[in-house]
Amino acid sequence: MQRCFCFSFALASLFALGSASVSAHETWLLPESFSSNSGAPVAFQMSSGMGFPAPGSAITADRIVDAALVSAGQRVALEALAVGNGVLRLRGMAHEGVNCAWVQLYPRVLEIPDQDEIVHYLEEIGAGDAVWNHWRAEAAESLWRESYSKLARTYLRAASDDASATCVSESAPSRFDIRPLQDPTGLRPGDSLRLSVFFDGKPLSGQAVGIVREGSGPDTLRRSNAQGHLEVPLPGVGRYMIYATHLRPVEGEVFNWESDFVTLTIEVTEL
Repeated sequence: MQRCFCFSFALASLFALGSASVSAHETWLLPESFSSNSGAPVAFQMSSGMGFPAPGSAITADRIVDAALVSAGQRVALEALAVGNGVLRLRGMAHEGVNCAWVQLYPRVLEIPDQDEIVHYLEEIGAGDAVWNHWRAEAAESLWRESYSKLARTYLRAASDDASATCVSESAPSRFDIRPLQDPTGLRPGDSLRLSVFFDGKPLSGQAVGIVREGSGPDTLRRSNAQGHLEVPLPGVGRYMIYATHLRPVEGEVFNWESDFVTLTIEVTEL
């Protein structure tokens, strides 16, 4: 499913307009446990911040476009329960095998008036040459107004002897998406996770992707190859967040930049 952003000034009130930088503020979804029993309820927490996995700011339920838990062709809605202590709590019902959960948020418009903040933001997300060149050409003439959307994914396994991971390639309702090319629920220290990056349903090359392990700082950004593929290393046990921002200039009345943020959370365990 693709969204068409065709806005007028009359629609600007539909968005929250802020002045703080989006830089380093990722939004992630974490299950209470990455393993469950088939048919059992699974609790999730969603938060935005700079210190994954520590809670930062809670997402409110009215920002959700779509929230789902998918496994073996079955799709159930994730129910938003309550906000508190920096997280939005959600709940869904696990099915046997690998379960893929996601939450997609409505777009918001952000204004960044400071040139130094913009530079830091572009460096942090690994913006490509085309983005840098466009901004440098337009910087003196236009205010930075960016419409940003967010998609948060996570994966867990409900007790099963079946090693298949049928939901892993399931696309979410977002223009920009990152999907594993292997089962992300059986990863061990020293493994690498193979990923595929998409935009508008097509492989996206040259996209910068980051990874952070709980208790550690972000690792070096890596870029997808010509087929939209890349690998990220998983050196030790713990929870990881994979993240990326796809930014591009647009010609619009309300905003002149558009971006999609994606995160994936996984867990690496010992044998």
